[in-house]
Amino acid sequence: MKIVSIKDLTFRYVDVPVLKKVNLDIRQGDYAILTGENGSGKSTLLKVLLGELSPQQGTAEVFGKDPVRGFARIKIGYVPQNSIYRNQSFPATVEEIMMTGLYQPIWRRKFSGKMCRKQIMHALTELEMEEFSKHRIGELSGGQQQRVMLARALEGNPELLILDEPTAGMDTVSLKSLCQVLDRRNREQKLTIIIVTHGNTGDFVGAGRFLKAEEGRILEL
Repeated sequence: MKIVSIKDLTFRYVDVPVLKKVNLDIRQGDYAILTGENGSGKSTLLKVLLGELSPQQGTAEVFGKDPVRGFARIKIGYVPQNSIYRNQSFPATVEEIMMTGLYQPIWRRKFSGKMCRKQIMHALTELEMEEFSKHRIGELSGGQQQRVMLARALEGNPELLILDEPTAGMDTVSLKSLCQVLDRRNREQKLTIIIVTHGNTGDFVGAGRFLKAEEGRILEL
């Protein structure tokens, strides 16, 4: 089953092409790492997949639909680049941050408050962050905050996880925890994962596809 299908996709800012006739399929259960120099189009590609940008040519489909026109975002877990820097002065606890990840319109809600808290604690425990649930997010280290943001992205059991530079600011312990969770989720639940990173791709144990953004193309290594 194709989770992402990109065909002849071109995106340009004004007259500067960033992505040029990109073709890429991501299937269910793929664990893909995307690398490339700054300005090579990595983050632009993610924004297209999330429906934040619309290509000038070609098509991009996620779960069989055009992201710009809307799709089931509940199926996607996303951690943006530099997410931890937005948290430094945010007056909320870890638990409150996690609660926002479970927000759904009233007509879609399936969980009681008690069940939501149970789901939150399960996600935090998976990332070894349960003891910090009552701490303010800004009190945590960069690596701890990043683990919380990953837990928030995973708590709703998404079918596709997109991470943009998730290792930035991470200490060794947090990096190890992150990589172990991603490997386990991919193997046991067939979670489809796309990661953009400048870090060591060898850290992501279990990754099976390695892509590189270069001169507007997405190349399979």
